[in-house]
Amino acid sequence: MEKKLAVSRLHLSDGTVLTNQVAVFREGRFLRCYPLTEEEAFTAWFGGDFFVGDAFPDSPP
Repeated sequence: MEKKLAVSRLHLSDGTVLTNQVAVFREGRFLRCYPLTEEEAFTAWFGGDFFVGDAFPDSPP
């Protein structure tokens, strides 16, 4: 079953930052994203930054 999460800023592993996106997941794996243009049923909202894959910021030493 797919789960949708609307996010303010989506950080992809290639360094791209997309604003106002719906990220789609299946079994915990990121499948795709698309622009959030209107409210969608069964979509959770996550304000702030959301990081996908290897896009996690570096930890301080």
